[in-house]
Amino acid sequence: MTLEGIVFSGISGWPVPRSAPEGNPWVPGRCWLWCRRENVSVLWIGPVRTPSVAGELYACGQCIAELVHLVREEQRRRSLPPERICEHRELERRAGGTFCAGCQRPIHL
Repeated sequence: MTLEGIVFSGISGWPVPRSAPEGNPWVPGRCWLWCRRENVSVLWIGPVRTPSVAGELYACGQCIAELVHLVREEQRRRSLPPERICEHRELERRAGGTFCAGCQRPIHL
């Protein structure tokens, strides 16, 4: 997956840090994705538009990696026959986490 203007590590799959020669332009700010942490290093990942406002979307490395993971999962899911697709209809709690009872994938709520 590519996000325009972001260089990813071929080893970790995470965005390359600023300190590397091909590093990304990280800035301090708020992650707009899942973690919503304040004052962390974030990258601009694109514009966002809603019916009433437009803005610039920034995310931390961890949330960008999760976004890439979700895109890859969706690509894999689309390649499966319909009878093999799990909709995660039943969840179960174990080991301090939430998992799909069908496919056993961890579910991040």
